[in-house]
Amino acid sequence: MILIDALFINKGGGAVLLQYLIEKILELPAKDDFFFLLDPRFEKPAAMDKNFIVIPNKMKDRLRFYKQHRNDYAKVFCFANTPPPLKLKVPVYSYSHNQKLLEAPKQKLNPKYFKLYLKYLVIKLFNRNTDYYIVQTPHMVQELTRLGLKDVAHCLQIPFYDDRKYIGGHMPFHERVKDEFVFISNPSPQKNHTTLFDAWEYLLEKGYTPKLHLTIDHTGPQYIARMNELNNRGARIVNHVYVDPRELYFTCPYLIFPSVMESFGLPLIEATDSGMKVIASNLPFVHDVVVPSLVFEPMDKVSIADAVIKALTSPLQESKIVTRNEADQLINLLLAKR
Repeated sequence: MILIDALFINKGGGAVLLQYLIEKILELPAKDDFFFLLDPRFEKPAAMDKNFIVIPNKMKDRLRFYKQHRNDYAKVFCFANTPPPLKLKVPVYSYSHNQKLLEAPKQKLNPKYFKLYLKYLVIKLFNRNTDYYIVQTPHMVQELTRLGLKDVAHCLQIPFYDDRKYIGGHMPFHERVKDEFVFISNPSPQKNHTTLFDAWEYLLEKGYTPKLHLTIDHTGPQYIARMNELNNRGARIVNHVYVDPRELYFTCPYLIFPSVMESFGLPLIEATDSGMKVIASNLPFVHDVVVPSLVFEPMDKVSIADAVIKALTSPLQESKIVTRNEADQLINLLLAKR
């Protein structure tokens, strides 16, 4: 039996990838060889009717589970960054998918990083309990080795994502409204909404009013206030709060992606698959997964605005995906005999 420990996954990109992985596993003849430890906040797929347990997402409950079942599994795959709390006698893989956790040691004096730094210390404490980290990009390998958590040989780059959802069914690029931009993201600080709004204000002052589609929920009231202020001055910013990304990816021409920190940047791939042209931060995580149509300096409002103006006034090259979905390789790794 192979344990998939996803206890600390609740929502966001990690939950999307976990659901995809579960769906892939449930299609296998060997699906009964897998057992899942799930976070109570995670909405399990309807087809998942056995071989799982849901326990409180607390460290003490996780420790209790491992003490009770430490000899029950042939392999362990920890899906939510944190290795097991015990040293096991079987191969252990841990999926590292949160770059903010790896940035936390450099930001430990920043109050906004306090909780993340504590989580990083837990990962460091349990680091010896995992044999390998699995990551999506070369940049994440560099981050893990920079911190000395593992050497390159013990950081496995196996990117995976659901490559079925965004291929086909979208509007041809030349039929899309030419001045619409999309940024599907929660309002976390690293997503860089502040500089994006500064750029849209700069565009407004220059006489440009491109339409910007956002998905900011109640956790970002300061951004909603800024959006309303700009709209009152003539900007065209639409906040959908939540929307199926395909509704925008299939009909709008440009993804604008000002984020300054991502472990993978899944929207870059989804948008490219949907026929959009990607205009994004000139940072390694972007170039790890796509060849964007245009890049900008993410902390420079003028650089962002200039990229938008270029998109509005000049033809851009198509964006291209440079990574690939290796979900099957990941599953085969877990199924392989020692």
